[in-house]
Amino acid sequence: MEKELFSPMDIDALGEMMNISLGSSATAVSNLLDHRVDITTPKVTVVPTDEFTIGNLEPAMGVEIKYVEGLEGSNIMLLRRRDIKVIVDILMGSETPEEEFELNDLTISAVCEVMNQMMGAAATAMSDFLGFPVDISTPKPFELEDLQAFKENHLPKGEDTLVVVRFALKIEDALESEFMNVITVRLAKELLKGLGLSDDGEEAAPPPAPAPAPAPAEEPSGGSSRMM
Repeated sequence: MEKELFSPMDIDALGEMMNISLGSSATAVSNLLDHRVDITTPKVTVVPTDEFTIGNLEPAMGVEIKYVEGLEGSNIMLLRRRDIKVIVDILMGSETPEEEFELNDLTISAVCEVMNQMMGAAATAMSDFLGFPVDISTPKPFELEDLQAFKENHLPKGEDTLVVVRFALKIEDALESEFMNVITVRLAKELLKGLGLSDDGEEAAPPPAPAPAPAPAEEPSGGSSRMM
């Protein structure tokens, strides 16, 4: 699937872009939580939508952002439910039992604040990377209770292939886990186009230089020519 849609150069470029954008957002989250946060080692895969699973992230929670400037589409971040609880507890200075944690007005507000800082910083870094403004909507958290419902409600209709990027996530003295970002093939190709990569993964060639003007004809010499 990867070889059909993306070259190895494409996959490397997407990983590097996501590494820079999400890695830079770790600083914003570190400042917000007052804990060192590391987001590293992205792994990019391309999977058929009907084969997509969240694996060991289950039970999961999702946060969806839509691009409102610069890019089209959405970026869905999926995290373990217990990891979200750890983040919210740090932010609120509390410790909620796992069985009591839920998405209510208070926790939704906390989740949105963290994800807004995180994805906002990532969008700013992406703007610098691509060379044009990128802006996002307010993040919308949701519980992922049914995988099929997630595909029907949060993925564009008719999308048969997804680009999935997994990251390692570490929060100082509190968490060592991972999360994933899910984007469409169309958005991934749009990112590559912004990087100046062509559809076949090669750098787009610059326009050819104009042909040099023809040299002026030399004046005939004053001597006579000999005819054979």
